[in-house]
Amino acid sequence: MPLRRFIVIKPDGSDGDLFEADLPLDAPDFVRHPVTGEPCRRVIEAPTLTVKYGEGAMKQAVSEEKLARAGFKKLEKNGEGGWTQTN
Repeated sequence: MPLRRFIVIKPDGSDGDLFEADLPLDAPDFVRHPVTGEPCRRVIEAPTLTVKYGEGAMKQAVSEEKLARAGFKKLEKNGEGGWTQTN
């Protein structure tokens, strides 16, 4: 079941607490908090791809050693408006 995120709508219209719920694909979104009964709305977010394209995988894919083997040069700012090669 996909994890859906919802946010409670306070009486003044501002955002309140965030909560998550596992709902079947064909289930409608909540319009009220299932426990407190307060009005809520779904938070639409980009899907997370943590298995193959997560932050850790990307750091390993572009490590300094791999880039050096591939022939790339690492440059850092030298503080004088120029660049200095570090590898």
